[in-house]
Amino acid sequence: MIPYIKISQLHMPMIEKSEITLTIGKGDIVGITGRNGCGKTTLAGYLAGKNRPENMGSILINGLDTFSQLDREKVQRMSGMVYQNPRESVVFDNISRDIIFGTENIGFEPEKTLKRGSFYLKKYKLGARKNSTYYSISASEQQRAALSGVLIAHPDILIMDEPFSMCGSEDVAAYIKSILNNAHKKEQTVIIFSKNTDVLKYTDVQYEIADGKIREVDITGLDYIYGNKNLNRISYSKSYDKLSIDCFINGNAEKSDTGISLHNVSFGYDDRLIIDKINCRFEAGSAYKIRGKQGSGKTTLLQLAAGMLKPYEGEVFRSDNTKVGYVFEYADDGFVEAAVLDDVMFGPMNGGFTKSKAREMAESVLTFVGVERSLWTRKISSLSFGEKRIVAVAGAICLNPDILLMDNPYAGLDHDSRHHISQIIEGLCSEGKCIIITES
Repeated sequence: MIPYIKISQLHMPMIEKSEITLTIGKGDIVGITGRNGCGKTTLAGYLAGKNRPENMGSILINGLDTFSQLDREKVQRMSGMVYQNPRESVVFDNISRDIIFGTENIGFEPEKTLKRGSFYLKKYKLGARKNSTYYSISASEQQRAALSGVLIAHPDILIMDEPFSMCGSEDVAAYIKSILNNAHKKEQTVIIFSKNTDVLKYTDVQYEIADGKIREVDITGLDYIYGNKNLNRISYSKSYDKLSIDCFINGNAEKSDTGISLHNVSFGYDDRLIIDKINCRFEAGSAYKIRGKQGSGKTTLLQLAAGMLKPYEGEVFRSDNTKVGYVFEYADDGFVEAAVLDDVMFGPMNGGFTKSKAREMAESVLTFVGVERSLWTRKISSLSFGEKRIVAVAGAICLNPDILLMDNPYAGLDHDSRHHISQIIEGLCSEGKCIIITES
């Protein structure tokens, strides 16, 4: 194989004795997996010429040095990267404008740009959202918009970091098949970083990053990539027009006023009705899963329950002394401080506890949720997507809330992290807490 991409002795920050060496040929379709925090996103950024290592190693793409100031701009024009958090690539708030920006930026004719934009809006089911603002659409729609904004430019190298982690499983197969079929026709090199075997199984070769090294693997032997099956048990389910609410832990806690009740609740965005006259009750000691297709209103219903949104019609009832904790779909939205320990301490300190007591509470909850002590002093910005999510859970439960709301908590996590969050949910329910999560 003639090397098109050559990674040599690449050092990964925060990982001792790491050394990544890999050769990829032109037109190869490559899948790379690994646990949360192993360095997948870091490597993706290096390949796209977005970042450069502080120490050793090199990446050559068609003879160009991605870490050279002279070559980096050329590498960036050759490659397109779909970020795990699609918000990192947003330039314009308007969906249509943002999608076509990449082609405008590299000099495409206006007619060609608009034609391609219309094609991708239709292909990724965004036509009805073309005039929407970026932050008014669902996380899945944001992810598909970001993907469209990269594909529209037809890059020689397509780098995707967990590109479908927020998308429902019903569309993922069709999306990935279409992308890879087109790549084969155009001899486009594709590198997908993911823990999802439903995505990786379509790649030609798969690698795993572990302990700072990379090796070729058979993904069927990597059981940690699979989702947690324990959450599939359902005690009962209630269906609405676009949503269903499943109780997957039916607790035995005595009836109390610490639950949440929604009576004839309706809500919408931009004259578009999302929630229509929903009636439901979430009880203490139980765990609930809000399910529905992309854009069906899962996050909206969760935020209505939390009191973050006010309904157009109807009422949400919570007792005045009920404490609510909330974990955002994008964990970054909930962080206040720069460092892990400081952020988890923020809630108790803001609630009137002394600094020493707040530190004690934060250390206790970080230990409880399984955040390694070596991460406590780290900058949150240096953590992986999955590590951030666990830290966000710690911050939400540090003040011992009666109700914990988590928006899509399993998205982008490896098996171990999913299992650990499931254990946290079960433990909190056994203490009489009410847990509500969303799931695509």
